[in-house]
Amino acid sequence: MLGEGIVRNIIDEMLERMRELETTKSPHLVHGFSLLKIAAIGERAKHGVPVREMYGSTRKLPTFEELMFVPAMIDVLPVNPSQVNTEVVIGKKAKKPLRISTPIMLSAMAYGLSVNRATKICWGKASAAADTACNSGDTGFFPEERKYARYYIVQLNRARYGNSKEDIKQSDAVEVRFGQGAMGALAGAVDDADVDKDLAKQLGVRPGKSSSRPYLHPEIDQGKTLKDIVANVRDINPDIPVGAKIAAGNLEKDLDAIIEAGCDFVTIDGGGGGTANSPEVTVNNLGVPLVYAIGRAHRHLVSRGAREDIDLIVTGGLRDAGDCLKAIALGANAVYLGEASLIAMSYSQWGKVPPGTAPSELFLSFGDHEDLLDIEEGTKALANFIKASTSEMAMLTGLVGKNDVKKVNIDDLVALSEQMSKATGTRPAWQ
Repeated sequence: MLGEGIVRNIIDEMLERMRELETTKSPHLVHGFSLLKIAAIGERAKHGVPVREMYGSTRKLPTFEELMFVPAMIDVLPVNPSQVNTEVVIGKKAKKPLRISTPIMLSAMAYGLSVNRATKICWGKASAAADTACNSGDTGFFPEERKYARYYIVQLNRARYGNSKEDIKQSDAVEVRFGQGAMGALAGAVDDADVDKDLAKQLGVRPGKSSSRPYLHPEIDQGKTLKDIVANVRDINPDIPVGAKIAAGNLEKDLDAIIEAGCDFVTIDGGGGGTANSPEVTVNNLGVPLVYAIGRAHRHLVSRGAREDIDLIVTGGLRDAGDCLKAIALGANAVYLGEASLIAMSYSQWGKVPPGTAPSELFLSFGDHEDLLDIEEGTKALANFIKASTSEMAMLTGLVGKNDVKKVNIDDLVALSEQMSKATGTRPAWQ
């Protein structure tokens, strides 16, 4: 009887506390209302404008973690990783294709709008040290990056920043940028207060004068097509590969236009991918996850008979060598790493920033601590990361029984869920 009374008292007290939760329960205890979500609501309420953020999506989107490689044992024999070829050629039909030692390239990072000068120099130096390519981002050709980069891909952007004829002539490849995974084709303006002397020179405007980026390329706005844009680039520099960058969306129709234009490559940026500064609503709600997009793009290029003519470069949410090789297995020829590369470049220097300061202050264009970023240390760290990741890709390639990363395909993968199996065409692990 005594025990029953104690239990009853405990239950009564618990019920009373549950009733009190009607007024004490915090919003972050409700599923979907994370502290970030609550903070974003507060920011909208305070300022009355869309919330912007950096890095990738905070949502749990489908990822490469639901795929595993199949180890070679007896029926298929493993290969010594030291005998695995990691070289990749982008733009095979161009007179001067990109011949790089790894499928990993450094992603598009725009000087002045995304990252600072020190980071761009690291990008150029590290890519050369790792014998790979780096991308200018959508402020176009940046002279100091070009000075150090061995292979320099310049984005032809809608505002034509850093896109003069002389800039195109000095490029090793041109990527016609239509949009990115984190924000689609969203346009934007650079506030006059942010346009200092150096950025003004890059954008081709007067210091203190705002500049806007349109939604459409000028040729498209005039009723022309991607084919006309590609032809214009080849008139200036006929020897280099020319491609297009798109956010993963209406892939098949967009690829049809890219095929028609005679592009040498296409870059597809998956939904939820990284960004330096995009609206939260687009980062978390726009685009097709990359793990789904790769197979769709690869299969469509094959069905159109264009797979040998157009190389497939992918980006958006890739973190390490495992993700990169899985992307290759699903159909990609090469990958861009953005956020992972920024982490690799700056990680050893995070302790330099004042307490309570985000490490991104070292590399973002609007950060306050560019002066603390040691370029040589960052260059060495980033080059080491690419080299180590390439070695890990070679390791996995050998362990599935292949001697070349280009030979890894969906037969070397199994899916851990029925949905991932159906979406990617990989066999389920349970069969």
